[in-house]
Amino acid sequence: MEVIKILGQAAPASTTEILYIVPANKGCVVSQLNIVNRDYYDATISIQIGSAENIEFNPEITWAEQDMLIYSKCSSQRLKGITLAAGDIVQITSSTDFISFSLFGSEFDQNFSYDGDNGNGDYGYGYGEIVG
Repeated sequence: MEVIKILGQAAPASTTEILYIVPANKGCVVSQLNIVNRDYYDATISIQIGSAENIEFNPEITWAEQDMLIYSKCSSQRLKGITLAAGDIVQITSSTDFISFSLFGSEFDQNFSYDGDNGNGDYGYGYGEIVG
């Protein structure tokens, strides 16, 4: 079942914070990440996407944005249409206490599997238990 919702919201205080973790047995399609600078001064933000292991041990491959400038009293939209699997993380960093992040998208059950030949020669995908 697909659920359209706010996946995460945060206003990190000049720190790195996990904005969203895809729950077990779920997948996700991000529709948009809104970033708002509420301050009168320019700021920078960074976004990392990946597994917890890659973010910790291979951070160079997880950057979606690094030190991106957000002008004072402005907003930006990022991450449109990315797909995430169970356990994937969206992690954010801001250079000031006045940045707000809102992540929107759809979560869905991740039980889609290849079932093989269904008896009529139609090899295709179906719902059910993973065939192994």
